[in-house]
Amino acid sequence: MNQSDNFDTASHRTWSTIQQRNRGNLHGWCDLAAGLQTVSGQWKASILIALSERARALPDIQRRLEFASRRVLVRALRELEKDGLVSRSADVATAYCLSRDGLALVPILRDLAAWNSARAG
Repeated sequence: MNQSDNFDTASHRTWSTIQQRNRGNLHGWCDLAAGLQTVSGQWKASILIALSERARALPDIQRRLEFASRRVLVRALRELEKDGLVSRSADVATAYCLSRDGLALVPILRDLAAWNSARAG
């Protein structure tokens, strides 16, 4: 396979895929794609819903999302925190809560779930 088909060189000898550049261009003009990217990934939307239902500590979230591994949940929580949808406090025990942006997103996720349920039924 020819590398020029899938890769392009950037300055300082770093490689970037054409898909990465296209994704960056898409995010430049499409807020919908950027928003979907924020909540896509393993368990992110479910974590936001669980936090909206008062699951605050990691063991609570794990009980609510019983099929998700601890490692995957921690990774997703860190990404959500980095994206400003979740905040973490480590007073006595680590607890998570939704940020203002996370709270605003929950009704949208619930509407999307309701839409999908109505479509399937």
